[in-house]
Amino acid sequence: MSLAVALMSVVALPGAAWADGDDGSEFRAPSEAEPPSRGESPAPSGLPAGAPAAPVTTGAIFNDPAGTSAQRDRIRNHVVSLIDGSPAGGSISLSLYTFTDDSVREALIAAKERGVAVRAILDYKSHETVTAGGEYENLAAGLGTDRARPSWVMSCPSNRSCVGNRAIGSRAIDHNKFFLFSRTGGAEKVVVQTSANMTGTQRTDLFNNAVTIADPGLYDNYAAYFSDQLKYGASGPGLATYYRTPSSATDPAYKTYFFPRRETSGTDYRKDPATDTVKLLLDKVACSSTRRSEVRMAANLFYRDQIASKLVAMKKAGCLVYLAGDGNPNGGGTGVPSLGRTVTSLVSGKLTQRVECWEDPPTSGAPKIGLHSKYVLVKGTYEGVADKKIVWTGSHNYSWQALRSNDETLLKIDDAVVHDQYKANHDHLMRYCAGT
Repeated sequence: MSLAVALMSVVALPGAAWADGDDGSEFRAPSEAEPPSRGESPAPSGLPAGAPAAPVTTGAIFNDPAGTSAQRDRIRNHVVSLIDGSPAGGSISLSLYTFTDDSVREALIAAKERGVAVRAILDYKSHETVTAGGEYENLAAGLGTDRARPSWVMSCPSNRSCVGNRAIGSRAIDHNKFFLFSRTGGAEKVVVQTSANMTGTQRTDLFNNAVTIADPGLYDNYAAYFSDQLKYGASGPGLATYYRTPSSATDPAYKTYFFPRRETSGTDYRKDPATDTVKLLLDKVACSSTRRSEVRMAANLFYRDQIASKLVAMKKAGCLVYLAGDGNPNGGGTGVPSLGRTVTSLVSGKLTQRVECWEDPPTSGAPKIGLHSKYVLVKGTYEGVADKKIVWTGSHNYSWQALRSNDETLLKIDDAVVHDQYKANHDHLMRYCAGT
């Protein structure tokens, strides 16, 4: 499979996420449940902006909110290094939910000033958080808002996401978290897909992940999606459904799933597992007691009971099933835990192992440490092929909004090396979040 894009080492991030209904019977007003900025620490200075970055190689990195400052900031610093490594004449495109990080903003504006075309799409929440450190106005001043020019920032409309227009309990949001680099670190057409919003809390309080891939076909698929976000976000009413599932034309190991995805006509959006992408992916895993496949999940928001029921059925059929979930009692909004009550009742005592991440921090008085990653790992027989190692990661929570209304991305990576990087991170989560 194709290689390119420099990464750093392994660690992870917890925490708050977009609010979702607990179990589909009740919905609360959505909230990231995080203070947008807790004193943004600057990214360490490295090579002069525009200078060749370290060679970019395909792989995953993870932050560690319980670690050193370098470990906490690993994902943010990696993104800044790739921005700084983008040369004049290149382009950077990004789509983000919340953005309060000064270092990333400064790096993007510096890239524009040296001749990089920088195009940023942000959820409307970026307007709402300006007084709390939101970067939209700063980016508007530094990049401009004229989309006829090479560099600009745009926010999605106030009442919806850029593509999705369906309100389920609350408005649809652009929940994406990806960066596209035409050139950086000696590589071309580089994709960074992360679970992390560019905020302080995402670095210091939550386990997160990011994967970097240099592949022209994957880049082109993301670029086409970005263009659709621009198209539907700039004018018109948006769409109630969008679902696209392109594979890379240059490396079939990479496949993207872009949401929202509508339920079958005439069915309840919460009662149609035939259109639940994650449940359908799990259906392709063979489980038996003689050749045991292994399924691992890291979950921030988890409310889709059809996924929970599938995990239980897989364990009963012989698979090894491990779940690390966020343990924030208000992660989905006030009084709504990150792991829904119905989901908890379905999986309790019925998986190989389950932990909830809501741990005391190493520094007294600091917020508890949670989990913001959202990924699924499969090791075993998939689609009838034995000894597969596959990762699905991205912005996509296991919530109804992520499936039915939001602009979201799920990325499939059929690569043993990347799988093993995620597996090492999941092992760390299962130990750390088990508590003492």
